[in-house]
Amino acid sequence: MEALQLGFIAAFLQLSGYFFYSSKVLKHDIIPNPTSWLMFAYGTTFLAIIEWDRDASFALLALPVACSFASIAVAIYALRGVRSWFPEHRADRFSFGFDVFLTLVYLSTWLLLISNLIAEGQKDVADIVILACWNIGVLTAFFPLLRQVYKHPESEHATPWIIWTSAYAALTIATYLEVGAFNELMLYPLINLVVHGFIAIHTARDHIKRGVSFI
Repeated sequence: MEALQLGFIAAFLQLSGYFFYSSKVLKHDIIPNPTSWLMFAYGTTFLAIIEWDRDASFALLALPVACSFASIAVAIYALRGVRSWFPEHRADRFSFGFDVFLTLVYLSTWLLLISNLIAEGQKDVADIVILACWNIGVLTAFFPLLRQVYKHPESEHATPWIIWTSAYAALTIATYLEVGAFNELMLYPLINLVVHGFIAIHTARDHIKRGVSFI
C-alpha cells in the first residue's frame, strides 16, 4: 500500500473518531477536558501550517489538517460550558503555561526562519528548537487529559481513542514510507500513537471492568 493511500486512511479514521467522540459528548457520555482540547486546537493547527511550510506531502498533512479543524470544534464546545477557560488545578495551570511558552518559542523561531533572519549556519539549530518544543508540547497538551483519565477513566470512551490509535498507526507507516525511520517527521505520529494507545487501553479496561459497551 502506498503512502498516499495510508494518509487518506489515517485522515478518514481520524475524522471517524471525531464523529463518534462528538456524538458521545453531545449525549454527555464523555466529559472533554477543556484545557487539553484548547491546547490540541492551536497546537495541531500550528503543526499543520509548519509541516506544510516544510513541504510535507499530502499523505502526511491529511491527518493533522483534519485533526486541527475537528479539535477546534471540540475545544469550542468544551470551553463554552466552563466558568473560566483557565484551568483550576495547579498542575494543569503549569502544563498550560508551559505549553504556551513552548508554542511561542517554536512559532517565533519558525517566523525568524521563514523571514530569513536566522543565519544559514544556525538553521539546523533552529529546526531542532522547533522540533523539540513542538514534541514536548504534545505531552504538555495531553497532561490535563491524562490526569483526568487516570483518575476518572469513566469520563472518556474507549472507542474513539482506539480509532485514533489506528489512525496514528497508519500515519506512522505512511511517514516511514515517505521519509524513512530516522526523520524528525516520525516523532509526531509515534508520540501520538503511544499517548492515544495508552488512553485507549486504560479506558477500555475500565469499560470491561464496569461492563460498559464500546458502542
